[in-house]
Formats: sequence, structure tokens, C-alpha cells
Amino acid sequence: MSIAGDEQRVRPIGRRAEDAGAPRPNPAVNPFDAEDAAPVDPVLRLLDEIDALVEDSMRDGEPETGYDFDDPTYPDCPNPYCDEPWHGLAITARMSAMRWRGLVDPDYDYDTDDSPLLCPGSTHIGEWPVPEGEAVAEYFAAHEDSEPEFVPDPRLVAADAMWMAVGRAATAIWVTSLPLAVVSMFTDAARWRWLTLIIGIASLSKIYLLFGRTRRALPPGYLRQRLSARPETIPALALMFAAGWLPALWAWRYPRESSGYLAACYRTLLVSCLLAGIGHAVVQLSRTRTVPDELVDGVPETDRPAHGGRLLRFAFGWLIFTVPLLLLFGWTLGRFTHQPDAVWVATGITAIVLATLVVEAVVLNRALLVIRATLLVVIATVPLLWWSLHALSSADFHH
Repeated sequence: MSIAGDEQRVRPIGRRAEDAGAPRPNPAVNPFDAEDAAPVDPVLRLLDEIDALVEDSMRDGEPETGYDFDDPTYPDCPNPYCDEPWHGLAITARMSAMRWRGLVDPDYDYDTDDSPLLCPGSTHIGEWPVPEGEAVAEYFAAHEDSEPEFVPDPRLVAADAMWMAVGRAATAIWVTSLPLAVVSMFTDAARWRWLTLIIGIASLSKIYLLFGRTRRALPPGYLRQRLSARPETIPALALMFAAGWLPALWAWRYPRESSGYLAACYRTLLVSCLLAGIGHAVVQLSRTRTVPDELVDGVPETDRPAHGGRLLRFAFGWLIFTVPLLLLFGWTLGRFTHQPDAVWVATGITAIVLATLVVEAVVLNRALLVIRATLLVVIATVPLLWWSLHALSSADFHH
């Protein structure tokens, strides 16, 4: 664009109208003082007044904070019964209800709004009316169920249910390995070794339900189509299945007379949870891939940032409810159990789960808030995992 064009573009609206050939009024002549005064275009006069107001308001420059929401320099409403910032329009109970819900009624009309008045507006002249508390309370009581119910898209619900079912095999391994590690603290391996079968059965049951009940609840070919569009999910399912049976394989094959019998058992539990975490990560990252045939109104079935945030909330749940109980139990009552060092196995399993969920969350959602929250989890997870492995390497297990 030319320099002349740039100058024309930044000129005020009234000046540009004048440049285009419109007659400009003489500011020295008041058209109301003389009958023979030249007629003034009302549009040009209005534009000139707007230009004058803008130039006057910007004479000292734009404030650093701007005029955004929460601007500390923005004036409050002078109404002593109103705690809102300055507002030109009157505020009614219906407007307040819509603001509280965060939704605007589709059929709302300001001119026909007859709900109780909360504030007549900051430009009101005269005595400020006291809001009718009883009328306002009755209005809110009568319209407490007026909020439109949010109905999620059934296509998105079906996709989320399917992918959650695909990843449940890894979750089953985690939630069964952790109690098993705690149980091993109270008795010798001869009594709890065959409980490792529960881990394999749990992972197998989740895969069976995926291809049984979940598949039948979905449209024909739905599960096959989505897994085929993401071939890496098939090996991930196989990996989660195999990881569930690793501890049982140890219980059947490893010689009980070996000096490293229990240490090998606990290492197998950790490896099983780690492999389950790898399979879980492959599934969670694959489900967010955009496949043209699966778009719902032009958008993917899984929203990457939203799903990353959900995984991070899962990580915080494990961090808040599991880690403190394990550490408190391990440092206090754990020392009086048959196998006190086994608490570090349970702690290591928890650290693996946390690390898996955190990595998935960061990859899917790289927003600043998510990264900050992830750092908090990492600060707790990395030392926890390192100390667990260190404690296990020097632990003296009782046969």
C-alpha cells in the first residue's frame, strides 16, 4: 500500500468523508443563530463530534491497563445498592441470572424484560430505588430450573466411551499391582505369589469387555474402523495384555530357592506397570489423531487440549490421594510389617503411573497453565521414583 493510502486509512472518519468531496461545515457559524445559514449534513456533524470526543479522550494517551474487564481505573456504579462497575443500561433479575449461568436466553429481548429491577443504570438521575428483595428472590426461585440442560453430542460420547475402554487394561494393571505390593508387606511370598494371577485376569477382563459389551453397544464396525485407522493401538493392546501376565509368569517359573526371588518379583511388578504405561500412552496419543472420516461437524472426536487437561487431573488425583498415604504408612506402621521395604514397590508403581499421565498431558496440551501444573507433579514424581529404585536396590527382603 502507498504512503498516501496509509495516511488516508488512518485519518478520522469525518476527515475521510471531507476528502471524498462531502461539504464541511464552518465551525464559526452556528446554524441555529441565522436563518440563512448553509445547511449542515447531520451525518458529517455527528462524525465530527465523534472525532472530537475520541481526540479529547486520547489526548493523554491510552492507559496501560486499557479498558478491559477488571481495569482498576474503571469507575464503579454510583448506585449504593449496586456492586457492579459503571454501566449504562439497567440491570434486571433476568439479566443477572443469564450472567450467573454464563448463557444468554435465545428469546431474550431487553425492551420487553419485565423482571424485577436491580439497578436502573449508572446514568440514573434522582433518588436511587431500593431493589425489591422479595420480588427478586421470588423470581430466582421461580426460574431456578430455567437453565438450559447441556446435552453432549452422542457421537462424542460414543468415541470417548470407546477410547476409555481401550485404555482400561493398563489402568487395571495399575490398580491391582498397587494393592498387591501393599499386601506383600504383611506375609511371605509363598502365600501371596499366586495373587499375581489377579493382575493378568484384570487386564484380560478389560480387553474382553472391550471386544464384547463395548463393541456391541457401539454402531456396527465402529470399533474396528477406529482401531484400523490407528494401527499402533493393536500392538498397544497386546502389550497391555502381556504386561498383565508377567507377574504370574514370575510366580510360575522363577525358582523360590533363589536368593533374588523376592527382588525379581518386585522388579517384575514395576516392569509390568511400566509396559502398561507405554501401552496406555500409545492409546491416549493415538486417539487424538485427526481422521477425516471421524470428524464431528468439522472437528476431531477428541479435543487434544481438553483431553490433556483431563489426564493431568487424573495425575493430581494419584498424587494427592495415593502418595501421602503410602509415605505416611511406609514411614510409620510399615516398619512393623513382615516386609517393610515393599512399600517402596508400591511407591514406585505410583511414580510410574504419575510419570505416564504427566507425559501424556504435556504432549496433548502445552498451555502455560498445564506446563506449570505438570512441573509440580514432576517435582514430586522424579525424586519419588529415584528414591524408590534406590531403596529397592539396597533392600534386604525376608524370605
